[in-house]
Amino acid sequence: MRLRSLIVLGTAAVLLLSGCTGEPTPEVKPSASPSESSSQTPTPTPEPIVAPETAFAVSCDDVAETMAELVGEPSTPVEPMLSVVSAMGWLPGPAQHMFQRAGGIACSAGDAERNWEVTIVPDAQAVIAGATERQGYWGETASCEGGRCAFELPDGDVLLSATVVDPDLAADDSAPIEEALRGVAAAAAASAREVEYVDSDIVGAPCERFVTPEQVNAAFGVTDASLFTDFGGWGIPAEVYEVVNGSRICYFKSAGSEYEGSSYLMLTTLPAGAWAFETLDGDPVEVEGADDARASTGEHGEGILDVRVGLDWIRFMTYDNGSGAADPAPVAETVVRNLTVGHTAPE
Repeated sequence: MRLRSLIVLGTAAVLLLSGCTGEPTPEVKPSASPSESSSQTPTPTPEPIVAPETAFAVSCDDVAETMAELVGEPSTPVEPMLSVVSAMGWLPGPAQHMFQRAGGIACSAGDAERNWEVTIVPDAQAVIAGATERQGYWGETASCEGGRCAFELPDGDVLLSATVVDPDLAADDSAPIEEALRGVAAAAAASAREVEYVDSDIVGAPCERFVTPEQVNAAFGVTDASLFTDFGGWGIPAEVYEVVNGSRICYFKSAGSEYEGSSYLMLTTLPAGAWAFETLDGDPVEVEGADDARASTGEHGEGILDVRVGLDWIRFMTYDNGSGAADPAPVAETVVRNLTVGHTAPE
């Protein structure tokens, strides 16, 4: 089973990940109908905003039922996305929906003391091979130790990954949890099916296509913005986010160590992620050229601006370096212009 593309032709210390894919082939636009006058320019029909298809017949409802039987009802509602409890700093926003974008599922629930997260991704052999090559996968795992359980359970063409955190868990809890999760993975593998993969012009795009260090300098009134894209760790989430989805993490900060100095901007993406953007809270705002935009504030005072350009979701996050987080709107307008019109010539 493989995902089938719709386009036949073609806090300042932040953990980032490397990885890239090739430039996508531009989408072929339909020609005007013979009845239209050659002097008229037809108004493009917006593409429908729909959630990605799941490449197997297992849902978060099924996962939640299994987990409730294993560890009890969670303290929070089950969410169909990755958890941000004890997560990497780049995760909140577009990346929480990376597994759905890839035709899989991500389900999570609970609080800092007790929580669980389960993901299932199709095309497992390719995902595992890529993560292994980048030293982010070390084979099947099923263990509980010190109140934390971790599982990596491949089955046919799906890979189930899970973590369970509960101070009452011990080593002898590993076997029953593993058995139940293998049952979920087997059900997904048995129901694997081909689904359509909604392509996007930003799949695999380098960070400089969105914005350059020079443009970040201009937007924030600084002179030392440097782009960091190649540090941190790797694993199955990184493989899905950057390689399978072709998403990017673009982190701009003052030159030097990635963990010292001033942080200016983090940009993350979800190609064709409009369906997930539509679930966001936040205050509606105007960003020139964008189809929609919503502003919010992060846990540590970060300025967050989520922007939809066509079917693509781009998040901008600025940091409080001591005088409050900068307004991300100017750089967001630059990025939207770069994507829709093109980069302006350097002065």
